[in-house]
Amino acid sequence: MSTKKIKYQTSKSSASVIGVLFLLFMSLISGCSDDEPSLSESFFKIYDDSNFDVSYRPIDVVETVDGYIILTGTELSNSDFMGVRLIKIDEEGNYEFDNELDDYVVPIGEMYLNETDSNSYFFAMNPTSLEAVLIGVNPQLEVEVESLIGGLNYPLSSSITSSGSLLLQSYDPITLETEISEIGLDGSFLGGNSYTIGPGSDVEEEIINHYLNASERPLPFFCGEVSPGNYYFNGFYNYSFSLVFTNFSDSPSGVVQGQSSNAGIRGVMPLSGSEFAVAGFQFDDNYQLPSTTLSIGGITSSADLYPGNMAELKPYTPTKIISYDTYSVFGSETKGRQILLNFYASDGSVAGTHRVGYLNPFTFSSMKVGSDNSILILGTTFVAGRFERIALTKISAGEISGFTN
Repeated sequence: MSTKKIKYQTSKSSASVIGVLFLLFMSLISGCSDDEPSLSESFFKIYDDSNFDVSYRPIDVVETVDGYIILTGTELSNSDFMGVRLIKIDEEGNYEFDNELDDYVVPIGEMYLNETDSNSYFFAMNPTSLEAVLIGVNPQLEVEVESLIGGLNYPLSSSITSSGSLLLQSYDPITLETEISEIGLDGSFLGGNSYTIGPGSDVEEEIINHYLNASERPLPFFCGEVSPGNYYFNGFYNYSFSLVFTNFSDSPSGVVQGQSSNAGIRGVMPLSGSEFAVAGFQFDDNYQLPSTTLSIGGITSSADLYPGNMAELKPYTPTKIISYDTYSVFGSETKGRQILLNFYASDGSVAGTHRVGYLNPFTFSSMKVGSDNSILILGTTFVAGRFERIALTKISAGEISGFTN
């Protein structure tokens, strides 16, 4: 497999612009306490590129022993699909080096750092066969694992199980089925099943559009684990975009049915038993439920969950939910193009909010809890009002305590 090193340094003038933007943004980000955290605790970084015309689609970020690795899609000259690029940054968010993987396209999250071998794992797609590929890179961004997952086409989402294996959601355009598979870190197939999208029309065109134009109206593909042996995926099933619960048997154990791709679930986080934190959408409306009961053993409708619109949120905003201390944290985009974090207490009340961005428009991609109890937020913003660039924000634990009850 060929890899290509990309010159990813800014010119002196570009660096000056970013330096000014950095100081401006740090002074404008809300929620800062009187004692400003040092760079080692909090930072906001924009990663410029000497190629002004390049575009990115950040996917995920993982923390390593000596910094962070960002996984991003990048525009290619020879394909309509996004290519695969990895960026290594240090503990203070400073760019170190990057690597572009020439042979694959369509990187997907979630990215996983395996502490045993220090490799970071993610899935991408072979552009010729359309099959999923498991890739593991070491801290120097060199490929250590490269395994074609035969027969699993169109990778859509992935996550990590409690046993350290990977879940992969994919789509088979021949059988017209959504697939959910458990994959070992060596690329071995450990289990799974596939479920029909129903006798309606093929959804391959919608999936291709999702790959090519995810920034316009992204489809909320995701998967995860409720408990060992019990899983869920959000994708096409039985005519609609639905949340499906499965133990890999031939029929789903439960379904929260959407309405075509116009209404459904945008994100979930298991809490306890059948209780979940849920983000959903109803056409252009968005809603957040810090705790609600989902029927993981029956068929229900996502429309029954709809409590009313959160008017501040952008229609079809990407949304992630994480657990932070005693809070459930929802990350999403606002109509004003900020990144909004809502912290909900265990009783469902709003314990605090935080917004990233002020003058420039932002997009939201991923959110993680750091080893020092910080929160990492990955997305994009604009340099000089024109050039969309990857942005990474680290919010320290001390800063978070300043805007939560």
